[in-house]
Amino acid sequence: MPEQLPYNLIPTDPDLSQTNTETRESEHLLRLEALSEKLQLKVQWESQVKTLNETGVIDILLDCQDIGVLGVDPHDSTKIKEYPISTYEEILSKITPEQLKVLETKQEQGFTKMLLVPIGAHLETLIDRYKQLLIKKHQEGKLLATDGSSLELKKDDNDSTKFDPVYVWDDIKNADTDGRLIYYPEQFDKDNHQGFVKSELISGKANNHQHQLRLDKLKSTNGWQILFIEDNPDLPAQNQGKTLNERKQLEANQTPIDYLNQLQTDPQYTHEQGLTLESWLIYAITQLQETNQQIDDWRSKGKACWLTGSYLAGKVLRYYWSRDNRRADLYGDFPDFSYGDCGSRPVVMLPQTN
Repeated sequence: MPEQLPYNLIPTDPDLSQTNTETRESEHLLRLEALSEKLQLKVQWESQVKTLNETGVIDILLDCQDIGVLGVDPHDSTKIKEYPISTYEEILSKITPEQLKVLETKQEQGFTKMLLVPIGAHLETLIDRYKQLLIKKHQEGKLLATDGSSLELKKDDNDSTKFDPVYVWDDIKNADTDGRLIYYPEQFDKDNHQGFVKSELISGKANNHQHQLRLDKLKSTNGWQILFIEDNPDLPAQNQGKTLNERKQLEANQTPIDYLNQLQTDPQYTHEQGLTLESWLIYAITQLQETNQQIDDWRSKGKACWLTGSYLAGKVLRYYWSRDNRRADLYGDFPDFSYGDCGSRPVVMLPQTN
């Protein structure tokens, strides 16, 4: 059955008095309906909400009595704030004609999977939900690589009855709330990165006009980001990237500096951003819950993933599954380093308006 737009977004038949503006609005809604049907956006939204609920990422919020996350108050990091999830209708209603054109182009280039990312949530909470899901899948005998083989899980060094499935670089602790973790840097320079801290992404307020113009394209809606990614749990190796509608997939064995430069200067990557740690965690959780598969297994078919949207202490974050350590490993590394077993996963962000 064709996917239907919400009733309040369904275009009506034009009459003789319809203005040019009304005609454009009608055409926009028809194109939006076509894209929604092609990408099955309502089905994707429902699936994402189900996954986030089943994995404990979202829950019923006491004050607003809606589903969402507890997270960082952008005005006072010592306080907790509720962030209800954006509804399907709210997401569609915010898509402007300009944004729709971007989404139409990028979906033809492979960006077809929608992710609902609670950027307002505490990083430690998302990491914990990922840990618990890994343990659950392992105990059920369902922790798999993308080739279908079983993955082992590391036991706790201090208690052999427990598991320790995720290693996290020490510098990550509280880095999202104390302002050390930088999001969407324009360059990997500790003193002049031109990126943002989490409170700016949530509040949508930057400290100067130039930053504000860029932030308007990156800010969240009430603590949530709506992203589109290539649904590819295994990043392509060097010389193995596929070309789709005049866009070639990013390939492994480049530096974070190289990846960021391509996203900023190469026309085929227009409107793409680097992945953040929060986005990687939501994709990993989604893939694991829906398919039982762990992403970015570099000893198998995949590669480690540079998170070029996350910059901390002069290093770019890098996440991957380690078969040797039997866990997911999160490290920071210098932006001029490259590895043959490490690639990068870009995203297309639905620009938001609060």
